[in-house]
Amino acid sequence: MKEPPSYQQAFMHSIEMTVLRIREEFPKLLDEDVAYAFEQLTNYYQLLGKGKEAEEPLSTSERRQALIDEILNIIEEREELEADAPFINNPRVKPNGNPIPSLPIFYASCLKTLSKSVRFWSKEGGKTGYLNYISQFL
Repeated sequence: MKEPPSYQQAFMHSIEMTVLRIREEFPKLLDEDVAYAFEQLTNYYQLLGKGKEAEEPLSTSERRQALIDEILNIIEEREELEADAPFINNPRVKPNGNPIPSLPIFYASCLKTLSKSVRFWSKEGGKTGYLNYISQFL
């Protein structure tokens, strides 16, 4: 698994730290719960990035909902700090040859990268492969 681009790393680090905090609260959290949250949030931010209205993702699973809520909270905090604003419409940051047009598109892209990581590490290490992998570094 290759390292994500440097402009995504701070965002991803804050998301992965959030995942590990939720794991402390919900020790039975599995990679599939994380994958579900990342997928739902990716879809949510893709819709927002297209200028469409979208409902925040929901889950009937308490641990999945807690994860979704906390990720949304950390993203809101990052928005208030304008932590990711420097990467929007920046001519020096051009994934696929084009600048990133908006924060929702940036978030969706990062979450999609995180989803790939979950899939990869789950295949490598089983039901908690991703969680075990990130806990080594954070």
